Amino acid sequence: MSRYLDYNPDQNWLLPPSVEEELGSGHLALFVHRVIERLNLSKFEEHYSENGRPAYPPQMLLKVWLYAYAQGLTSSRRLEQRIREDLGFRLLAGNLKPDYWVLNEFRKRHRRGLNDVFTQVLEQARQLGFARLGKVAIDSTRVQANASADRSDSPDRLRQERARLRRKIRQWQQQCDDNNEDAAPSSGIPVQWEKRLEQIQPQLQELQKSQQKRGSRTDPESRYLRRRGGFVLGYTAEVAVSEDHWIVGHRVHQKTNDTASLEAMIQQCERQCGQRPEVVMADTGYYSMGEIEKVEAAGTTCMLRTS
Repeated sequence: MSRYLDYNPDQNWLLPPSVEEELGSGHLALFVHRVIERLNLSKFEEHYSENGRPAYPPQMLLKVWLYAYAQGLTSSRRLEQRIREDLGFRLLAGNLKPDYWVLNEFRKRHRRGLNDVFTQVLEQARQLGFARLGKVAIDSTRVQANASADRSDSPDRLRQERARLRRKIRQWQQQCDDNNEDAAPSSGIPVQWEKRLEQIQPQLQELQKSQQKRGSRTDPESRYLRRRGGFVLGYTAEVAVSEDHWIVGHRVHQKTNDTASLEAMIQQCERQCGQRPEVVMADTGYYSMGEIEKVEAAGTTCMLRTS
């Protein structure tokens, strides 16, 4: 008798295995599958038409993205790879293999629908007795944007670049007139100049709005925010968590501190759960007497650490 079990990785399967048996009935992928099947996905389906070739089912794309987020996976290219290799992802994808472009376009197209899913999941959780809103804890963090701090511009630099591009375009137009050329040169450089001019104005507006000294060229809406260890070019993300550790509110904004965020986060909880928390807890970064008075006047008790 052999001392080892039979091992032959080249052996073809005569019958497909049961994925549920392989993963176990309590696996997170199966939980995501069951939850999404019970949701109303009409906000996703209204974006699709009968015309053209068949699209990937929105419930499938939603399942793989939610399962990916639960595992800290946010890259569409990495998700494409995992769908081909990981049993949990293959189960949720139903053996379909969407590429990274399809995955990324779904996420970009359905931002409002994804927010609606968050609300529906909370509604189901509250029907089951979870996500209790007696006490809610609020905190924030700085999230780095997909933008390089090296590619940033000041208002003066942007204005100088705009003036330089306008001079180049005028000189090029004058050259065309002098040479009796009706068409643009084949190099297409003037088109690039005009495209850059169109980008400069929104950047200037964002800098004036934020009153910051520099702004990102690749992500004009991001801000330079202070965090432990220095500054980060990005956004402020906030979450509110219930007593039983459910996220009952969230938002992303551009403000550089949390002092004006207390009432806004309470409103997020009320909007998502249909009920205002009885008590809100936060750290010293949220301390503002104006915000505290506003929150307590509406019936919510504030418990803030002041040191």
